[in-house]
Amino acid sequence: MSNIIQFKSKPQVFGAPGLIAEVQLIEPETAAQWLRANQHNRPVRRRHVEFLAGEIRDGNWQLNGQAIIVSEDEEILDGQHRLLAIIEAGIAIKTLVIYGINKDAFKTIDTGAVRSGPDALALWFPDANRGLTKAVGSAVNYCLRMEMGFRGQSTKVSNTEVLSYVSAHPSLWKCAEILQGYPRDARPLSLGAGTAAFEMFQRKSEDIAEEFMRRFYTGERLGLKDAEYVLRQMLIKDAQRLTSYPMDIKLRMVVKAWNWCRRGRGDEATRQAIALGPHEPDRLVIL
Repeated sequence: MSNIIQFKSKPQVFGAPGLIAEVQLIEPETAAQWLRANQHNRPVRRRHVEFLAGEIRDGNWQLNGQAIIVSEDEEILDGQHRLLAIIEAGIAIKTLVIYGINKDAFKTIDTGAVRSGPDALALWFPDANRGLTKAVGSAVNYCLRMEMGFRGQSTKVSNTEVLSYVSAHPSLWKCAEILQGYPRDARPLSLGAGTAAFEMFQRKSEDIAEEFMRRFYTGERLGLKDAEYVLRQMLIKDAQRLTSYPMDIKLRMVVKAWNWCRRGRGDEATRQAIALGPHEPDRLVIL
């Protein structure tokens, strides 16, 4: 048995001779000891470690069955980033530990799909339309970016944060449902990004937001100088690969068009007014 990784009861895994599985409370000191014993530490993704450490500090970490997997010669096959996060957070966590896996099995670890925010929502809201769930789940990160005025870099949002945000803002479902009801062809913006914009705008004015998004998504009754028309044409060209805008830029343009309307100049828009200039301020406030 391992001299470094200790098990209190040494519970054997039924049907798998040689495997031991136990839930352990791993202290930061223990995590450091295990990593020092590891002979082949893989390159570390610092942002992922910081993300996991933040989840631990915020109390979002739960015993969920995901195991730290250790080979029979004490190689950490899966769990290096979690152990580093325990050290960085300075907080002990309970986790399942499985010992005795053949290290040749490493190549098969993490080959499945990672559960996304929309996947987590689908588990919590099993009766919701799948398209709406995807749109609402995707919208959360965009909403957070808009709340920050697009300042700084986009950061990873945990599934726990997605669930909490959607629970706090149930109007996201209505926004997504309205947009999903518009013709699918020639959508100027994805449902996820559009839902985020709709959500942020309706916090300012529900009636104006619904009219703005209807005109923007359908193109109905628009004049050539209407802000919604100018914005729509620019983003449809992007969707047709005639231009290429990152999503942050697209959403900033949507906010600019909205602000143009809120200033009472919605029928005086030009491409130059909606496009982002080279000296645009970093922060963009929704009026």
